[in-house]
Amino acid sequence: MQLSGNTILITGGGSGIGQGLAVALAERDNTVIICGRRQAALDETVALNSTIHSYRCDLSKSDEIDHLVRQLSYDGHAVNVLINNAAILNHYHLGKPERFDRAVADTEIRANLQAPVELSMALLPLLQQQPSPCIINVGSPGGIVAVSTSPMYSASKAGLHAFTQVLRLHLKGSVRVVEVFPPTVETAMTSDIHRAKVGVHSCVKAILKGLEQNRDEIWIGEGRIVRWLMNLLPPGWVFKLVNSQPSMHPK
Repeated sequence: MQLSGNTILITGGGSGIGQGLAVALAERDNTVIICGRRQAALDETVALNSTIHSYRCDLSKSDEIDHLVRQLSYDGHAVNVLINNAAILNHYHLGKPERFDRAVADTEIRANLQAPVELSMALLPLLQQQPSPCIINVGSPGGIVAVSTSPMYSASKAGLHAFTQVLRLHLKGSVRVVEVFPPTVETAMTSDIHRAKVGVHSCVKAILKGLEQNRDEIWIGEGRIVRWLMNLLPPGWVFKLVNSQPSMHPK
């Protein structure tokens, strides 16, 4: 994959991996567009590189996705690369149903699964008209082996993984489809997770390297251990092994 000369839309570009990718790709002579729920966060990314364009958009709302796609077309942005990066991570103890908030869970699933599906399909006609079209979905090892403290996140990322696999099959030869499996990254979203983390810069560097190497799946850091275990052991054993770690115990 050529990492210059593209027009790239990155969701969740106001912080974390999204912000890191936005700045790194803008520095490689790409037109970079970011979107997210918080204008202040988007402004922080633009302050790091003034060539980045930003659009405030709550991707958990279908009407805002439709508006974003129309606005991009109206503004003349011929997007050829979509990076579905935005995500929400909440923690639950399902043995305590009185603490379960249906609205919170619904927003999390919509943001992590339904939004990437809707945005990908809404942008697909535009992508197919451009040279070197690509959809990059930021998944999670938790979508392969569920993490007990984040069941809705794991479930939505598992759904995104299934969608990505089928999308790649259906678009073979027309649009490249890539899935990224980052480890636990040092971001605001993971501030209450107490286990070893990778810096944003290191994660972004690994993602760009994987794209340059034309990988369909980019596994980074501890995620590679999960992939190795899944190839070696029965899935049920891997689930028990991963969730036996002290940092995986629900509070």
